[in-house]
Amino acid sequence: MALPRLELRVERLQLTFRFTLAFHAREVRFEIAQGEGAFERIFPETFSFNAGRHDPTELFLQLDDLLTKRRLLGGKARPRDARNLMARMLSAAPRYLDGLCRHLEESGRLRAESRVRFHQDLALLSQILLRFIETHDLDGGRQLRVAGFSLRRRIYESLRVLVSDRVDPEYLEAYVGGEVQLVDPGDDPTESGFFQVLEAGESEAANRMILRMAERAFYLWLEGVCLEEENKAFEKEDSPFADREQEVLGAISVSGTNRIERGRDLMPFLRRSDRNCQRILGKLELWFLRMYDIRHSSAIINHRAWLLSEDGSGDRSLTWHTPKIHGLVLALLLLPFVGAAFAYDSAPNFFDLLCAAEVIVVNFAAIWFLLYRFCWKRDLSFFHASVPRIGAGIIVGYLPVFLIDEVWDLASRPNIALDSVVLLIGLVTLLYIYVEVARRIPDTTVAFARARGIFLLGVVEAFCVGVVMTSLVGPFMVARNWSPPSGEVTIDVLRESMSPMIGQLPHIVGIAPVFVFPSALLLMTFLSFFIGIFLQLMWEELPITEPL
Repeated sequence: MALPRLELRVERLQLTFRFTLAFHAREVRFEIAQGEGAFERIFPETFSFNAGRHDPTELFLQLDDLLTKRRLLGGKARPRDARNLMARMLSAAPRYLDGLCRHLEESGRLRAESRVRFHQDLALLSQILLRFIETHDLDGGRQLRVAGFSLRRRIYESLRVLVSDRVDPEYLEAYVGGEVQLVDPGDDPTESGFFQVLEAGESEAANRMILRMAERAFYLWLEGVCLEEENKAFEKEDSPFADREQEVLGAISVSGTNRIERGRDLMPFLRRSDRNCQRILGKLELWFLRMYDIRHSSAIINHRAWLLSEDGSGDRSLTWHTPKIHGLVLALLLLPFVGAAFAYDSAPNFFDLLCAAEVIVVNFAAIWFLLYRFCWKRDLSFFHASVPRIGAGIIVGYLPVFLIDEVWDLASRPNIALDSVVLLIGLVTLLYIYVEVARRIPDTTVAFARARGIFLLGVVEAFCVGVVMTSLVGPFMVARNWSPPSGEVTIDVLRESMSPMIGQLPHIVGIAPVFVFPSALLLMTFLSFFIGIFLQLMWEELPITEPL
């Protein structure tokens, strides 16, 4: 199978320029063909990744000669021809190198040792090309700027292979645990130093150099390109990248993983407790929240908190924010009421006890968080991971709901009126969330899935807040608003006199003094969520997932 090459035609000079990375010979070849003639080498000596024969500086100087010595292209060449050719070659080189890498990986032509050597050469070549772009003004415009970004990704991807295939696992674990220092004053961090250490250096020096360069490449690619949204490198049709979110997930997760569920799914650079790691995790948390990805944002928040507490574990689940878990929690919360709707008359004491137990459990969970996690442990990771802006909006939404008698009165009305209002409010809330998410995420399927996840989380939070607040204030408001015109009556009298809410489910269930009011809870859950979202829309131009 023929070796892939990069060929560029210069019509004014009637020549073809060819750039080749000959992986088997570890050579970088620059060739030229005049007219229909055969290709000839431009330089007398071909650069090779052989520590005994060549130094990476020589390759950089060859690139500089191609730019400044126009006669290498022929007697008719002008400085502008050389400059344009170099800009075109450097702009096309990243796609060529990525294509070569895919070709070799898919064809199976790389064995274990040759694969490591190939990616070592590829990382070094990409670094030299990137440094040449950054140190020369070639007037390449956006194409050359995006090529620089693409070279950063190529460097990082190749160094990832070296980290996984060449670095000793024990050394990598010591690095994650903070037991080794990557910066050694005696190391030479230049391309030449990297080349010499990997070719002939001792094992520990090679481990240290690979991890040091890979960590640097990780920060430059993730922080300098992926999280820098002003560069617009991912949005246009001619972009060589996948969408920005895919590239971010690909950069931070280990190979073969497209989601972050446990600590071991993250790259080693994000499993350390140093300041650089904490800084990047903070940026990732904010970025995922602004992408309405509460699953990965909560995973990053919990991982960051566990790193600080030195309680992190690679096997520990990092998040519970998934639609399945939200749906399961909501189903468990609704289960006593659904069961009572079908069988309350056959076992009233059982369902009263079950509903009262739910109220006690929810109240105990609120006390546990406020007194133990917050006041005692001073751990706010659960708070931040639960998208507090939504919870704060729900609490604000409950305040006017509790003070308006008409809301409590509506909760006692026939099912058709109550169900219609609840359905309308719920759909409008979901619609607003979807519209807001779709402004950020063009893929409608992904946007609706994110909106649905946020909606389910909001409903769960609103329901739990409602259980707590109605259990505290409900008896007073019910006696005031649901009593007959003749005067206020007790809760027990109301339970006997009011018809069921739906099926056999009464408007009031529980055991004194712990009561829950299903109709009021249903209405206020969706009404408070709607009011909280609407107030945020009116007062702040921030995403509903933005941190407080």
